[in-house]
Amino acid sequence: METRKVYKTGGSTYVISLPKKWVKRNKIKAGDSLVVTRQAGTLLIEPGIVEQGPWVVEIKTSEVPSKEALKRLIIAYYLVGCATIKIRLDRDSVGFKESARKILDFLIGVEIVEDLGNSITMEILLDHQRMPTPQALRRIHLIIKSMLNDAIEVMEHGDEQLARDIITREREVDRLYFLVIRQLKSAVQYQQIAEKLGIENQRDSLGYRIVVKSLERIADHIESVMRSYLLLNAVEKKPELRELIKLAKSITEVYDSSVEAIFKKDRLQAEEVFQDLKNIKVHHKWLSDQLFKGTVDVSSAIHRKSILDSLGRIASYSSDIAEIALNLSVEA
Repeated sequence: METRKVYKTGGSTYVISLPKKWVKRNKIKAGDSLVVTRQAGTLLIEPGIVEQGPWVVEIKTSEVPSKEALKRLIIAYYLVGCATIKIRLDRDSVGFKESARKILDFLIGVEIVEDLGNSITMEILLDHQRMPTPQALRRIHLIIKSMLNDAIEVMEHGDEQLARDIITREREVDRLYFLVIRQLKSAVQYQQIAEKLGIENQRDSLGYRIVVKSLERIADHIESVMRSYLLLNAVEKKPELRELIKLAKSITEVYDSSVEAIFKKDRLQAEEVFQDLKNIKVHHKWLSDQLFKGTVDVSSAIHRKSILDSLGRIASYSSDIAEIALNLSVEA
C-alpha cells in the first residue's frame, strides 16, 4: 500500500501522482487518458485502453514433459486471457499436435489458424459482449436443469440411450465453465471489462467464481449418477428407484431455486433453499440407513449408494450457491 498527497491546482482541481512502477508496467505515457471509476467510497484508476493488443505466447514441446501437460498449459493460458498460442513441435510432432487438437473440444472460441507441420498457431476469438457472464451462467444452469430432469426420466423409465446423452452433455458444461473462468479473471483485473461482461460490481466476480465451480461439480455428479445407473441397470433390469426418484425431484427443485436466487439476488428465496435442504437431508439419511437393510444384493446396493451420494453432493453444492445468492443480495 502506498499513500499519495493531494495537491490543489487552478483553484478547483485536485491532483495526485501515480506510482512509477504501475505507470511503467502499464506503459502509460504523458498525455494518455486513464479511466476513473467511482465505487462506493473508492476511486478505481485503470489504463484508458486495457486491451492494447493481442497477448501472444509460444510453447516449445521440448520444454513440456508430456502431451497431458501440453493440454493443461493451453488451458492455463486460455484462462488467463491469452489471445494467441503458438506451439513449436520440437519432438513427437504427431502426438503433441493430436493432443493440441483435442483441446478444441473443451475450449470455446479457440481455432487453429495455422498448421505448418513443425508448428501450429491457435487463436482465441472471443468478444466479451457476445456472451456476458450472467448469460453464460444462465446457459450452464439450463443445461444442468435439463440434465437433472432427464436423469429423473431415465430412472423412471430405464432409457439407457437418454442416460448416455446426459453423460455427453456434461462436456458442454465444461466448455462454458472454462469460458466463464476466463471472463472472471479479466473482470477482476479491469472494471471496464467487468462492465462489458455484465458484472455490475467487481466484488461479484468472486461470488460468480464459486457459483460456476459449484455448477461444474453438479454436472460432474449428474454424470456420475447416470454412469452408476447404467451399471445398476446391468445388474437388475429396470430397478425400482421410487424413493431415489423422489429425492432427485426434491433436489432438482432446490437446485433450480438456488440458481434463480443468484440471478435475482433474492435473499428470501435463498433462505427458502436452506429450509428445504433440511427436509432433503432427513430424507437422504433415511435412504442411506435403509440401503443395506433390504434384500438388494451387494453389487446393486453399491451402485444405489453411489447414486445417493452424488445426489447428496448436488444438494450440498446447491446450498453453496444459495449462500452466494445471500451474500450478493447484501449491498456493500
